[in-house]
Amino acid sequence: MGEIKSALEIAMEKLKDIEEVTEEEKARWKYLPAGEKLGAAYLKGNVDLKAELQQYSGKAGEYVAKGIENLLSSLITLPENEAAKRTNETAMEGIKSIKEDKEAAEAVISQMVQILTHYADQGEKQRRSAYDQLKQQYSQYLQKAMQQGMEMPPGLSNDIEKHPRFQEEWRKRKNEFEARYVESLAQMKQALSQIK
Repeated sequence: MGEIKSALEIAMEKLKDIEEVTEEEKARWKYLPAGEKLGAAYLKGNVDLKAELQQYSGKAGEYVAKGIENLLSSLITLPENEAAKRTNETAMEGIKSIKEDKEAAEAVISQMVQILTHYADQGEKQRRSAYDQLKQQYSQYLQKAMQQGMEMPPGLSNDIEKHPRFQEEWRKRKNEFEARYVESLAQMKQALSQIK
């Protein structure tokens, strides 16, 4: 029969197997959140990112910049309303301000702006057209079902848009439509993150 070990002995053996945290990991844990806080303060209009970033050097500065960029990049979304448009503009300007290679950053941000502008301008028209088309298809489907004697819930024929199946299908189509823009935007964010 083997030796019986106490819980403390078992824990101490496992602790030996765990690698010690490196200085770089400690710096990342400390300075990424500091960068995110600076990014949040920037969005509120309370801070000059470039000036704040100059207070950090070496790895600390790199992680603070990455924290700022991570936060601001995560806020760049499809412009569903005016507030989202303003947030996008502010976030992109903030990212550009902390990049060393301004020209490369500007080129990628310009492509992002094109994607967002196309979504805002053409996307709305395309969504409206797809919505109307779905509504017409669903209306024809329900009329056919009623002609075949299927019983419909009261008021459904008057307001097809409230029908759960219609809403579910619309959400699915809208998500498929937006996925192209979201993917393109994600690629641009990735390209932007590679720029020093």
